[in-house]
Amino acid sequence: MATHAIARQGTGGTAALALTQIGADIELPSGGPWTIFGVWMQVVKDTAAAAESLAGDLVIQSLSGDLTPDPAPGNFPLPGLPAVAGANHGMSTVPLTIWPCQFQGAGKAVLTLSYRQQLAQATAAQIATGVLFGNEVPIKRPMVFSDVIRGTQTAAAETSLGTITLSQRATKITSIFADITVDGAWAADEAFIGTIRLASPDANLPPSQYPLARAYSAGDGTPVGQWHNPVFSPISVDIPVEKGARIECFIDLGLAVTAACTVSVYLGYE
Repeated sequence: MATHAIARQGTGGTAALALTQIGADIELPSGGPWTIFGVWMQVVKDTAAAAESLAGDLVIQSLSGDLTPDPAPGNFPLPGLPAVAGANHGMSTVPLTIWPCQFQGAGKAVLTLSYRQQLAQATAAQIATGVLFGNEVPIKRPMVFSDVIRGTQTAAAETSLGTITLSQRATKITSIFADITVDGAWAADEAFIGTIRLASPDANLPPSQYPLARAYSAGDGTPVGQWHNPVFSPISVDIPVEKGARIECFIDLGLAVTAACTVSVYLGYE
């Protein structure tokens, strides 16, 4: 058994109720059958505006018609952000919510993930979204061992954070947790959102693109206030590995930023 993940990033629309596909079609790997057990989406404003809320739906659609059951209507909740009354406000934290689901898909099955926005936006929002899948649904397990790697990033480009070398006692990765914190004096109208990717010569990882535990929607004017910390939880996975496996970690920011952010990737394993 192996857990996999595919992520997409892109921009939404501007009109009320606009339905915008985020990124390219998602094609499941050959082989299978696969069980899609989680879908997720985060949405942030890069150009903040007062009196504009940010909310809508995560919409999953089967293009190839070989997901069972067919997910239509496929409208999953997307917790949003309320409007603000003044021109000066701080960043808002956008926590990760993974919605449990269960769709069976053959190898090469094709699906899309789209954002249907609730209200009109002066500037299109930035979106990150994805699916979690595998041969089976992973069971939540306690972390016996845990290791971390971190690095800073400002560019909107995939960048290596480095390599985690697992213990010689390692047999499987059981959880993944990736977080982002903003360092220094951040600027107005800059959001922080992205995904991570894992690779390894010692484990069957690809595709392996996972969400961050939170994103940050931009502040406006003279940034004031403080964001809140959401309740955090690692993503349960079941990924067999060799003893001493080397896991390469990458960050892919959706937007370039002025103030560096620190990205931390934790792997729980046994």
